[in-house]
Amino acid sequence: MGEQYPVYKQLQEYVTANGLSQKVIAANMGCTESQVSLILNGKRRLTVEDYLLFCRAIAVSPTRFIPTA
Repeated sequence: MGEQYPVYKQLQEYVTANGLSQKVIAANMGCTESQVSLILNGKRRLTVEDYLLFCRAIAVSPTRFIPTA
């Protein structure tokens, strides 16, 4: 199995790989672009609520970034 990455790193890679805009993500989450940037760079604590909002904003299942046994 591959190396495990923190959730923020997985979100960052997904956003980059899919060409998603921080501006659009922020609008979908109801927050600022700065807050999205802080989340993607691991500089803002990612609460469960924020994680769920982020996943909804990028239209992926919350289980997408959670490792399975």
